[in-house]
Amino acid sequence: MQRKIWSSLKETVSLWRWALPGMVVIGLVMAARFTGSLQRLELLALDSFLQLRPAEAKDDRIVLVSIDEADMRKTGYPIRDRDLLDLLNTLQTYKPAVIGLHILQNQIAETNKTALFAALKQPERLIVAEKILPASDQIPPPGGFSAAQVGLIDIVPDGDNHLRRLLLGVYNPIDTSKYRFSLTIRLVETYLVSQNQSFALKNGTRDPEAMRFGATELPRLLPNSGAYIGADTNGPQMLLNFRSGHRPFRVLSLSDIKTGRFNPIWLRDRIVIVGITDPKIRPIIPTAANDSTNSLDLQAHAVSQIISAVLDGRSLFNTWDDGWEYLWIMGWGLTAIVLGRSTHTPRNKLIGIGMAQVGLIGISYWLLAGGWWIPVIPASLVWLLNGIGCAAFYKYDWVLRSRLKENQRVIEERQGMIEQTFDVIHNGPLQTLASLLRQIRDGKLSQEQLLLALENLNREIRGIGEHLKQETLSQEDSLYLRDGLKVDLKLPMHELFFEVYSNTLERSDFPRFETLKIACYFEPIEQRFLSVEHKRSLCRFLEEALCNVGKHAEGSTHLNVTGTQAKDWYSLEVKDNGIGIRSSADGEGTKHARNLAARLGGRFQREPSSPKGTLCKLTFPLIKPWFR
Repeated sequence: MQRKIWSSLKETVSLWRWALPGMVVIGLVMAARFTGSLQRLELLALDSFLQLRPAEAKDDRIVLVSIDEADMRKTGYPIRDRDLLDLLNTLQTYKPAVIGLHILQNQIAETNKTALFAALKQPERLIVAEKILPASDQIPPPGGFSAAQVGLIDIVPDGDNHLRRLLLGVYNPIDTSKYRFSLTIRLVETYLVSQNQSFALKNGTRDPEAMRFGATELPRLLPNSGAYIGADTNGPQMLLNFRSGHRPFRVLSLSDIKTGRFNPIWLRDRIVIVGITDPKIRPIIPTAANDSTNSLDLQAHAVSQIISAVLDGRSLFNTWDDGWEYLWIMGWGLTAIVLGRSTHTPRNKLIGIGMAQVGLIGISYWLLAGGWWIPVIPASLVWLLNGIGCAAFYKYDWVLRSRLKENQRVIEERQGMIEQTFDVIHNGPLQTLASLLRQIRDGKLSQEQLLLALENLNREIRGIGEHLKQETLSQEDSLYLRDGLKVDLKLPMHELFFEVYSNTLERSDFPRFETLKIACYFEPIEQRFLSVEHKRSLCRFLEEALCNVGKHAEGSTHLNVTGTQAKDWYSLEVKDNGIGIRSSADGEGTKHARNLAARLGGRFQREPSSPKGTLCKLTFPLIKPWFR
């Protein structure tokens, strides 16, 4: 019995240890969302979903009368009150349900402020605009209108200056006893009541602080609704569900109204909104629907959203409570952890992760189309991080086990032989050939010297071939230098460094070495830190660095070659005082040095030294054996 309990306890501990990284990821993502770090990404995801929706039919219940740039050139700015009055009286002859004047009082050139709309034939059909936020920049409505005929047009942009929410009403910050409704609410209420008296504006039933038209309650945006964290919701607000499509509303210009170039049926019993669309006067407002919405279009989207919800059942945006949203995020994270414990291959796991990610995006898009805005970015983060992390863990485990197989060992041996052969050729014949070519270009070689050099090069290449054959047959661990000289790689590392250093400086194809003053010192390295192949690679690195001095360090007089240990790090350094680096391009030697540094878990530097010259330095850790 005790054995079973102990076994069960060990299994539970093992499970928790295995799942702990995934739980940490879930906690970090949820913390990031709680602090608002993911708000910007979630809002951008919302924008993308809204822009990907299919086009909707045009809402012909709303007609926009746009006073555009061409009209403004004719009428002038501010707009003459007589021109505006003539426009409104003309519109009223076509019997619209209501007219919304999306023009503030300071945009009208008044001749008689107190009687601005005194000559209006049907003032009860007109809703005028005001601006009350902030208190220091208020613009009151024209006189002569009741409170029910005045609506505010203030907007509440997000931190990125995009508009995604609509202000429905607010108390006047100067006179807090007066509550002001938005122009949108005034237009919607007037139109809906004209259709049915039961659509009068009332308080909500589920949320008493919300607004309601008939049975349709406008979901109130709270400070932490959706992706928002601590949003300023002074006064009831709602998310804007923009109507998709290129031209969702019928638009007439001031010239169209004056000349009668439209069908009168378009205006009868409709909501007509008059406003200025000249971008010099009314700047473009970035929104979730697109990047160039003017304030008149914005008002139309807001009115259409509510009317379509009441009359057509079109979706309004709702959000989950915080608890459900965090449960949704945690659910995806836990599912990814469970997937990681499955016995599927890493490839199948990655396919499953990808398909589920597509499904998550599809579900989020589908729910948004149905009126529910749910968090997609944090859910995607926990899913991908936990899913890919677990898949990567099992992939790594699979690779380790595969390396125990014989075919993997053979592949690694072949790859090592290829790299070893390249290093021998690169640091031997290729370096000799490069030096020979340079001397030929400079005219420093006679024909006899050239023939002698080519014979030496031929002998060197043949010597490498013989060495590789013998090494393949005998499987010996040796380092071939030149002229048949081989060094046993079982020697201590500092002795190997000195053998490479001595042999390279004796090469006749680098006459520059004969005039250099050289300082050399190598500190010992414990044998347990290095495998044979790493020893070979380090020796080739030193050989390559010294050959580069012989080839490129023109004007150098001193050369420092050192190998030093500081704490758990060893630095192999070759430094000259020549003309320095003349090209930023990486040669094959530099690429191999960087690869070697990556394999050793260290770093490689090739940079100018002060006051002149070049520093070539490889630094690697001495903590544990690198070979497996």
